[in-house]
Amino acid sequence: MIISLMLLSSPASAFKFVEPARKWNSDDLPLTVQTSTYLEDSLPQLPNSETGRYPQEDIVIKSFCNWNWTDYCDEQLGPEWQRYDTAQCADIPFEYGGTTSAHVGFTDDDTYGIYWDDPADELAVGILGATLCPYNSTILDNIAGEQIREIRNCDIVMNDAINWGVVNALEEECPAGTYAAEAVMTHEVGHSLGMGHSCDDGELCVDSKLLNATMYWSAGPCDTASASIDDDDIEGITALYGPYITWNVSEESVRFGPAPLEVCFELEVDEEYVDEIQEVVWNFGDGTTSTEAEPCHSFEDQGQFTVTADVVGLSDTCGEWSVSQTQRAHVLVCEEPDPDFDVLHENGLVYQLVNTTDVSTYGCIDGLEWEVFAGESASGDPVIAYSAWSPKLDFSELGEGEYTVRLTAMGPAGEQSIEKTTTIEEKRGDGFGCSSVGSGTGGAGFAFAGLALAFVLGRRRRS
Repeated sequence: MIISLMLLSSPASAFKFVEPARKWNSDDLPLTVQTSTYLEDSLPQLPNSETGRYPQEDIVIKSFCNWNWTDYCDEQLGPEWQRYDTAQCADIPFEYGGTTSAHVGFTDDDTYGIYWDDPADELAVGILGATLCPYNSTILDNIAGEQIREIRNCDIVMNDAINWGVVNALEEECPAGTYAAEAVMTHEVGHSLGMGHSCDDGELCVDSKLLNATMYWSAGPCDTASASIDDDDIEGITALYGPYITWNVSEESVRFGPAPLEVCFELEVDEEYVDEIQEVVWNFGDGTTSTEAEPCHSFEDQGQFTVTADVVGLSDTCGEWSVSQTQRAHVLVCEEPDPDFDVLHENGLVYQLVNTTDVSTYGCIDGLEWEVFAGESASGDPVIAYSAWSPKLDFSELGEGEYTVRLTAMGPAGEQSIEKTTTIEEKRGDGFGCSSVGSGTGGAGFAFAGLALAFVLGRRRRS
């Protein structure tokens, strides 16, 4: 899969991984990265007098360091390169391996190559850069329910039709149509490490945390801010290469059921990070919280509840770290279903059953059954059965007469039925509905059926 960064031609929770999710095996670290010998003519052309490297090489080094700043970064980069806040608990060491004479672009070989000139002309107009990372079938991890595969190698290709600039210079003065090479390269390096777009093209994105992420899907001219990774980027890369904690309900608990529903929660954490945990705060989505590590909580009212666990830890190697894990609409609490419906005449012997059952809480109704019985009670075998929401019934073969309709609604809190007896007669679609009255599951509805019949006979005498 080739993942690309688009130009932003007009103004336009959480972290995502590339699809399918993947990362580097720790056995393959540190990564060795090389650049082609091609010199990008829109970038400064003089090499560093001390290192002999060209600015485009240092931009590559800096872009890796923008994800995780280490002593190696201090050794390789001078004070003119601004240091940003990075994911200090994400263990992603790398080394710059110099230039390579290979000039091929995307290849599935053993080289992590970066090409500034799109040597195979693979990038379409509007694409700033693209990353290709083949992967193996080996499963390295499971994060938030996603199986994480093993990256085999990577290549990054930049569009040589773009006018590139250096961040420090662009922050002082940015010529129209110039793009920050370091910002775009940092984005592409993120893809090569397994990060997906925080928001994709066409996706509704209103969360500033996602809009401000380096991994947002597009970049505009003179945008230098993306060189510095943001909170969403840090959480994602730390999940892949550092301490990561998720949670689930305990095996003894269920997360769908009738109110009140008690649910017990458990943290899922790698053994190496257990002793680092300093604080856990749970938010159950119903206005209550807990600081217990693995609490049980009673949900009293109907609703869907989004649950969040905020975990703070302290590491000897990287200091304080934090993980916020949210599972949206994870707990569903329901009252017993309260089914209801109307019977409306359409034309001739065609009638519409209009389901008016309350479905304001999604998931509390997960099954429906309609049954129509000949006569004034729901006895014997039904003559019609449906499972649609509001079916249309044709009584042409059954004929006129008294029929009892039963609607059964099912959900996590059980099932309930309602029966209505109605008179079916052949008539024009004149806008009058067929009279009907309801009962619980039989009984008083029979007495009211006579009134419905009297109304029908009255209309016949007037015609």
